[in-house]
Amino acid sequence: MGMSFVSRLSLKARVGWGLLLGYTSFEVYLHFRTQAIINSRKQEYNKVIREQATDDIDVSKFKSSLVAGMFINPFEEYRNQTVFEFLLVRILELLESVYGSKIEIHQKLPHPHDGAVEVEDILKVFQPDLERFRKNSIILSQCLSKNDYSDLSVRPIDPQHIQRSWFHTKSVVPPGPPIHDQLLFTWLGQSCTLVQLAGVNFLTDPIISDHLFSPKFGPKRLTKSPMTIDSIKYATNDKLDFVIVSHDHPDHLEYDFAKHIGNNSMWIVPLGLKRKLGRKGIYKVIEMDWWEKLDITRYISTDENFPDKYEIECLPSMHWSGRYAFDSNWSLWCSYAIRRNGECILYHTGDTGYSKELFDVIGKRLGSVTLGLLPIGQYCPSWHQKPRHISPEECLKICSQLNIKYMKGIHWGTYKLSSEPILEPMTKLEKLAHKQGKAIQYRVPEFGLTYLFDLNNKTETEIHV
Repeated sequence: MGMSFVSRLSLKARVGWGLLLGYTSFEVYLHFRTQAIINSRKQEYNKVIREQATDDIDVSKFKSSLVAGMFINPFEEYRNQTVFEFLLVRILELLESVYGSKIEIHQKLPHPHDGAVEVEDILKVFQPDLERFRKNSIILSQCLSKNDYSDLSVRPIDPQHIQRSWFHTKSVVPPGPPIHDQLLFTWLGQSCTLVQLAGVNFLTDPIISDHLFSPKFGPKRLTKSPMTIDSIKYATNDKLDFVIVSHDHPDHLEYDFAKHIGNNSMWIVPLGLKRKLGRKGIYKVIEMDWWEKLDITRYISTDENFPDKYEIECLPSMHWSGRYAFDSNWSLWCSYAIRRNGECILYHTGDTGYSKELFDVIGKRLGSVTLGLLPIGQYCPSWHQKPRHISPEECLKICSQLNIKYMKGIHWGTYKLSSEPILEPMTKLEKLAHKQGKAIQYRVPEFGLTYLFDLNNKTETEIHV
C-alpha cells in the first residue's frame, strides 16, 4: 500500500498542518458563533419591539460579548480579521510607511494654496496655549482647596501685562468666557488630545512618540508632537486628572508615555486593559463595559458642595484590540462620552467602523454633543479597513446621527498607516462639509493649536500664541 500524504510529511510539517487546520477551525467556529449571537439578539430585539410600543432605548442588542474568551463585534456589518489578513496588512503597512515617509511627505502639492507648496507646509505644528490651560487648572485647584467655586463663574479680565510661558517666550493670555463655560481642545496627533473642561483635564489615547513601535522598527511620525510630557505637566499644573483610552493598539496607547504619566492620573479603560497596564506599574485604573456610566465627580472633588456632576459613559465601537497576532481581542474597545450635569460635552470615538443602527442608538442615548472627536483616516484599502475604520463620508453621517454641534476630524496625518494619500482625509472632509453647509463646524484641527469653546454661547475660537 502506498503511503498516505500525511504519513509522508516530516514531523515539523505535520505539526504545521495541524496548527493551520486547528486555527482555521477555530476561526470558522468564531464566525458562526458570533453570527448566532447576532441573530439571537436580533430576534429578541424584534420581539420586544413588536410586543412593547415604547420609546425607551434598548441597548441589549449591542452589549459586549465573549466567545472563547475573546471579545467580539455584535454587528452585522463587521467582518472578522484572520491572522493571515493581519500579517498581510502589517507587511503592506511597512511598505506604506516607507512610501509615506520618504516620498509622499516630500512632494509638491498638486494645487498650491495660501502659501503652502509642499505637504509639509500643510502638516505644520502650532504652539498650544499652555498658559490658558495652566491658569484654569490653578484656579480650579484654588477653588477646591477653599471649597469656594465662585471664581469659576467670573469672566476673566483683560490681561494688563505679558506673561512668560513655559517655553520662555512672551505670550498674552487673552480673556474669554468664565472658566465654568470653557472647553479647551488641543490635538497632539492621531487620536491623542488634551481636553480641559472647566479646569478639569483629560488626555485621550496617549501617544507622543516619534515612532509607532521603536526607532529601529515601525512607521515614523510625520510631524513632531506639539507637546511633551513636561509641557503637559506644565499646562495642567501637574494635575492631569484623567487619561481615557479607547483600545490598546500602539497608535492609541504608547506604553513608554503611559509609564511617564503613571499613577498621577486616573486611567479610564475598556474591559481587559487594567491587567495590561498593571504590568507597566499602573494601578490607578478603572475598567468600563459598553453602556456603563461612571460618576467621576468624586475623583475631582470630595466636597458635597461641588457645583457640578461629571460622568463618563463607555459606549460601543466597531473595531478590535491587541498589539500582536496572539492577543487579538483579549481586551475590549470602545468610545466615550463625557457629560456634565447630564449634558454630553465631548464624544471621543477612538476607532470604529460604521454601523447605522449602532450610531442611531448612541445618538438617542446622548441626545446631542457639543464637541465630537471623530477619526477620518485609515480607510484604504476599503476591503480591509471598512469594518474597522470610517471614511470622511461616514464621519459626517455619524455627526448627523449624534447631533454633533462641532466636530474635529482626527486620526490622520500623524503616521502613514494606510493606502490613502496623507492629505486626502482632510481634503475630502473639507469638500463634503462645505457641501452640507458645515465647513465651519466640521473640520480638521491644526496640530497643537488650542481651540476654545464657549459652552454657554456655543461658539468656537482659535487661540494663536
